[in-house]
Amino acid sequence: MICRGAATIYDYEGKIVESVGGAPTQLIWNEVEGSNQPELVLEIGRWHVMTRRVALRAGIHVIAIASRSLDTLSEIGGVLLDTSERFLGAVHGIQYGVTLRDRRDNEQLIASLHDGIIPSREHRFWIRVAQFHFTAYSPLRAAELRPLSGSAGANNDVTRLASRARSNDIPLLIMLRRAELESPAVISAILPATKQATRWLDLTASEYLIGVSAPFSALVQVPESVREAETALGIAETWAAVAQRPELIGPVRIDEIDLSTWLLSHVNPVQLQARITATLAPVNTEPLRETLITYLANNQNVARTAEALYIHQNTVRYRLGRIEEAIGLPLDFAPALANLVLALYPELGPSTSGSNVISTP
Repeated sequence: MICRGAATIYDYEGKIVESVGGAPTQLIWNEVEGSNQPELVLEIGRWHVMTRRVALRAGIHVIAIASRSLDTLSEIGGVLLDTSERFLGAVHGIQYGVTLRDRRDNEQLIASLHDGIIPSREHRFWIRVAQFHFTAYSPLRAAELRPLSGSAGANNDVTRLASRARSNDIPLLIMLRRAELESPAVISAILPATKQATRWLDLTASEYLIGVSAPFSALVQVPESVREAETALGIAETWAAVAQRPELIGPVRIDEIDLSTWLLSHVNPVQLQARITATLAPVNTEPLRETLITYLANNQNVARTAEALYIHQNTVRYRLGRIEEAIGLPLDFAPALANLVLALYPELGPSTSGSNVISTP
């Protein structure tokens, strides 16, 4: 208004944050992008333009002031840019302080819920949870996340996930925590059990392994739900260890996994591995093991097994006969089949993970 022209604020990628007036914003950005100068004076058609790069807490931004009067811009353009820069800096400083306060309150609240609350304080805590835009007494889920890279969770992950949830209008309580002193840090979260939050988790799983609890509606259930999410994360890590593309596993929801997966997740891993080794010892030679895995992965279909292994169907039948001799039981005997399926479970791939995820022959 002061320069009787136009003003635009760009982010560091050229996206327009705010703009007013009819100046050619894309042509202005093209000039800015093609220059390394912190300030520019331009002429674009009938417009006279001054730009300045400014460093804010949210990153580098560009302010552009445009007028059709060169005299007006020459007289007050510098003052307008100075004032705008200081004003934006003050606004972002306030927002940064508010963000830090919200982050601290967020972490304190979720930590209290993780520790457990008594039923008589349920109402008071729902009031606090509602301050973070949750709908009181609506179903929630607990989630545990770990970067797909294999590294421990970090504060940068918490900041990034909180920002993404906020931009998608999803309420989120989130913090970084360690289950034990020497264990790697994971990201713990509580979020609504809604379709929107489900979609957000599905997208987030392209970068993180995620374990999710069953829905719950009472805040006193948070500690139990966190343990469910930890179990689900452990299942996700097991699947990822044998997956060709772990980013396709998706969030593992404890209420959607099958019984076999749930049972195996509650067994001591050292003892389980010893039992698996003993169970598979009679057939732990090639090509018997490869044939068995492929046969089970193809729903005990001889034709598909032969096709997958590039061998004749009679060869498959011969190898299956040798496997039955080795274990002393027919493969159509349910207990024998169940034992082999459980022993080879991660390699076969649970039905909930999708056949395109698990690495099978």
